[in-house]
Amino acid sequence: MSGVIVIIIIFIIIGAFSGTSSKKSTYADHSFNELRKKKYQARHIDNSKNLFDRNSDIIDEFKNKILSEPPTHHWSHRSYYIDNITRDCLNEICLAENYKVAYPGSRYLSDWKPTAPALWQTLADKIKQTFTERQEKLKTDEEWLRRKTQDEAKKLDLLSSDIDSAVSTLKFRKSHRRDPLSYQQLKKVLENGNLKVSDIQEILSPNTTTWSVREKDLIEYDNKLEELPAFNYTGKLELSSSYRGSTLLQRIDLLNTDIADYNNQIILDRKSHLENRLFFSSILDGYKKKDKDAVIKRVEYIINNIDLPKTIPKKWSVDFSSDESILVVEVKLPDVVHNNVMKLVELKTKSELKPLSQKEIRDIVPQIHPAIMLRLAYEIFRDDVEDAIKLLVLNGWVEFDDPHTGNKTKAYTSSLTVEKKQVIELNLKKLEPLTAFLSLKGKSAGKLVEIIPIVPALSLNRKDSRFIDAKEVLNNLGKETNLAAMEWQDFEYLIRELFEKVFAKPGVEVKVTQASRDRGVDAVVFDPDPIKGGKFIIQAKRYTNTVDVSAVRDLCAVVKKEGASRGILVTTSTYGADAYAFANNEPITLLNGSELMGLLKQYGYSFRINLEEAKRLNIKETKK
Repeated sequence: MSGVIVIIIIFIIIGAFSGTSSKKSTYADHSFNELRKKKYQARHIDNSKNLFDRNSDIIDEFKNKILSEPPTHHWSHRSYYIDNITRDCLNEICLAENYKVAYPGSRYLSDWKPTAPALWQTLADKIKQTFTERQEKLKTDEEWLRRKTQDEAKKLDLLSSDIDSAVSTLKFRKSHRRDPLSYQQLKKVLENGNLKVSDIQEILSPNTTTWSVREKDLIEYDNKLEELPAFNYTGKLELSSSYRGSTLLQRIDLLNTDIADYNNQIILDRKSHLENRLFFSSILDGYKKKDKDAVIKRVEYIINNIDLPKTIPKKWSVDFSSDESILVVEVKLPDVVHNNVMKLVELKTKSELKPLSQKEIRDIVPQIHPAIMLRLAYEIFRDDVEDAIKLLVLNGWVEFDDPHTGNKTKAYTSSLTVEKKQVIELNLKKLEPLTAFLSLKGKSAGKLVEIIPIVPALSLNRKDSRFIDAKEVLNNLGKETNLAAMEWQDFEYLIRELFEKVFAKPGVEVKVTQASRDRGVDAVVFDPDPIKGGKFIIQAKRYTNTVDVSAVRDLCAVVKKEGASRGILVTTSTYGADAYAFANNEPITLLNGSELMGLLKQYGYSFRINLEEAKRLNIKETKK
């Protein structure tokens, strides 16, 4: 009985499953029919084509959906990506063909394929191959595009770098370009700020480029300035296709505009350089011939070219005697008495400039003016081509507010008379400035604790006194009197009278000697001042030619014989370089014709000196 019951239950279960399966099948059939009716009811099936070709539209639709890489939500089924798209495509083809027997549904392609008709298996293989090739091509295309993009980016980077380099080159050229005509400009400037101890070593550092070298470049210039080529990009990239590319094209356009402007300026510069060549070659030729104006102008360029600290003023005047080859230069020196000289002090957290102590002032300040004078003398002689300068006289002056009057005051504080051989071998970087200056018989204002004026060895001739028109009359002399053409006795008498006025002060006794040729003395002055006084021997030389060194030696011998403090030699003409060089080392003061006229003018007398006129009158020289 129980067996019968079990059999009945089994039949019931089998019937239930059969019913469910039948219902599922019915449902699946209904769903398939509905989809087919909705999407492909009107589709014509062309049996003349194979299954693949007549459904190529469906296959292409799915093929166009394929990506080189599965979307993010498919990453967990990356290996099934093509299989699943192939299955979905087969489902659509089954609908289009109205062939539900092969309909894969939602099964895996690998599960569907063994049960599918052979023709559909072949179709599945062909579709999968098509989709696989499509995916590989996409990958290849994307890789090519990626590489292309990378290559383009590299080329853009290289192009950008080339543009940057071209811009830097142009900027460098512009910053180093100097208006050629600016070389003709003399820049006299005042000091800038307080002088520092470190500046002294810079003062004693010779120029790395002498004026002679710079002058040679200016004269020999031959289109050395090159124009910059326009920036040209010949790459194959379509730069305008990207924002970055179009930006680079804009930069190139701007760069080429700037290059064109620069090149136009270079063309103008060439014309200016030609003008420089003519200008400076003319000065150099005149310098070699010892033409006064040319020598003065070239020396000014030499001084202008000297590299000095900004705390040192660059203000000067120059004069030159072509006959005697004597150069006189007057320069402004920094006021180191009324302005602090600074030193750099290292503190815990910073460095700070502070004034020198009193001891440092005594040790350091006296070195400054001699250092400047030695540097100027060295640079001038270093650029002295053809040895045009036989003797150099440097006079340094200081401008300051006189504490007694409050007025702007100019006083000479240094004077140096040297020949080329004395200076050119100096090692400026290793010498001690004051010691070297004094060994060259330089005159200075002592320790510069206060401004002590000195008398320059030779004053600067700002005017040629031989041609000054007479304005006043001294005693019985006419206003047109040519001192160089006077009787020599009258000239000596004039000098004696003049120095009676020069030394006329309480306690001073001027004894005038008789005009004679025996002792070489025209006047003797006794000054009782314990500091500046003494015995002075005065001698007059009414000359039309240059007074040579023998006359200075003779006076020096008389001074020593007379036991005098100093000898004063006065002439209507000039002195040779050897005379000044000798006098610089002896207690002798030389006054030339120009200085004599200036001294007379101080006492209200104006005459004239015309050497050429005196020579025509065949005036004999005074001989003593």
